[in-house]
Amino acid sequence: MKNLKDRIKKYRIIDTHIHLGNISSLNFPGGNDEEIISILKKYGVEKAVFSHHAALSTVAFGAAKTLEALEKYSDFFSAYLVFNPNFANESIEMIKRYRTLKNIAGIKIHPSWHSCYPYDEKYDLLWDYAEKNSVVVLTHSWNPNVANRAQRFSDPFFFGKILDKYPGIRLILAHAGGRGEYLYRVMDLIEKYENMYVDFSGDIFIPGLVEEYVRRTGSRKLLFGSDMPWIDARYGLSFISSAEIGDDARADIFGGNAERLFGL
Repeated sequence: MKNLKDRIKKYRIIDTHIHLGNISSLNFPGGNDEEIISILKKYGVEKAVFSHHAALSTVAFGAAKTLEALEKYSDFFSAYLVFNPNFANESIEMIKRYRTLKNIAGIKIHPSWHSCYPYDEKYDLLWDYAEKNSVVVLTHSWNPNVANRAQRFSDPFFFGKILDKYPGIRLILAHAGGRGEYLYRVMDLIEKYENMYVDFSGDIFIPGLVEEYVRRTGSRKLLFGSDMPWIDARYGLSFISSAEIGDDARADIFGGNAERLFGL
């Protein structure tokens, strides 16, 4: 049987969901920026789109760290700017200032991290701006019925209502709903909303899941994401490479869809 590198070397691979920077309260063994790049390149990842951990907590400093990383690794990375609804005016002004810079791919939100429902009026500035400017928005999404009560802010079904109101937004549900039955229920949203996508980032390695998505929704709105350094990229690469799907579908997920969505 071919090893992982041999199985995936013929595809253009774009990782649409990674993180850079440390978090003081968490330990990521082997997870500094250079090691992340080394692992991704070793397995043939050509491009990666990151959000900086610092940007989840601070607006100005987080933007500065994002731009610093883009300048340092401009040949490999694109980035999401982070909208923090708790500092909505500051966030949207930062986004307006930097969104058109080279290698800015879109906007990241994390309702659970910021303890704010996406339909809260604090998000209105973002949704209005994103629709008017056809911006790609990546959102954390997760099953709300889990022990971590913060996940209630990121119920993927909230975003159907967002797209009902702002249909021009191109929205990616990270982690494909996250856990349990939500991994399958989210397919209903992908079928219903033309501008809704999912990424397979995080520890959602359910046998047959990718196959069911391709069968139900087709392969054109499915994205590869590793969630490095929270999860080693080799898990996600193996998850997609071992799925029993056609070669064209695998090429879409590994990079073709990201190329079309982000223009990479």
